[in-house]
Amino acid sequence: MESLFGPDSAVWELHGDFSGLIGGLRALAIQALEPRALAGVQQFSRFGEHPDQRLLETIDFIDTITYAALDEVEAAISAVRLLHEPVQGVVPETGAPFSANDPYLLAWVHNAMVESVCYAYRNFHPGIQVQLLDTYVLEMQRLAKLMGCDLNEVPATYAALNHWIWRQPSLVINKSTVEAFTLLDRLRPAGFVGQVYPLVMRWIYASLPPWVTIPLDKPSRPLDELTTWILLKVGGELANAAAVPSPRRAQALVRYGRSQ
Repeated sequence: MESLFGPDSAVWELHGDFSGLIGGLRALAIQALEPRALAGVQQFSRFGEHPDQRLLETIDFIDTITYAALDEVEAAISAVRLLHEPVQGVVPETGAPFSANDPYLLAWVHNAMVESVCYAYRNFHPGIQVQLLDTYVLEMQRLAKLMGCDLNEVPATYAALNHWIWRQPSLVINKSTVEAFTLLDRLRPAGFVGQVYPLVMRWIYASLPPWVTIPLDKPSRPLDELTTWILLKVGGELANAAAVPSPRRAQALVRYGRSQ
C-alpha cells in the first residue's frame, strides 16, 4: 500500500535529515507564541509533566505520516483528532476561547512545523534551491487537509509561509510563554540532538526575532551563533552518516522496491 509521501518526495528528504528534528523543536517554540495553542498544551497535555515522552510521541507521529502505509497514517491522524475533541477552554490571560480542533489553530500548528523544518534545512544547507522547500510545503498540504486545517490559511510556498507565520496578530510573549520556553530549555531529547541540546536551543533563539528573544533575555550574540552553527552542522552531518533508518522507513523502502 502506498504512503502519503514516497521516497522521491521532498518530505522524505527534509524529514530524513538531521535538521528535521532541530526544525521540529523550533516549531514547538514558535507554536508557543500563539496563546490559544499554548493554552491547549498547558491545560490538557502531559508536556509539562513528561516533556521528553510527549516529544517522543510527536516524533513517532511525524515518522508515521512520513513513511507509514496510508491506512496507518489515517489511523494515526484519526487518533490525534479524537484526542483533540475534549481540548477546549479559555486563555487565562485574556479569556479567549480555544478548541484544539479549530481549523485555524490546526493550520497554525501545521504551518509552524512546516516553516521551521524548511528554515532549519535551508539554514544548515546553504545554497539549496528554494524549489525544494516549495515542493515540501506543497506536499505537506496533503497532511494539512487530512488534519482538518483551514486550507485558506495554509500557504503554498515557503516565502508565503514565512510571511504568514510572522504576520499573525495574536502572537505574544507573556507569563505562559516564558514558562513554555523555560520548559523547552530543560528538554533532553534522545540521540544526537539531545547530546547537543543546549546548542540547539541557542540556535533556536538566534532564529527568532528580537521581540521574542529580548523579553526572554536571549539577546543576539553573533560570534556564539556562528560557533553554534558550525558545531551543529558538523555534528549533524556525522549523525546523518551514522543514522539507521527507522523501522517504518525501512518497511517503506521495501514497499517501494528501494534499497537502503
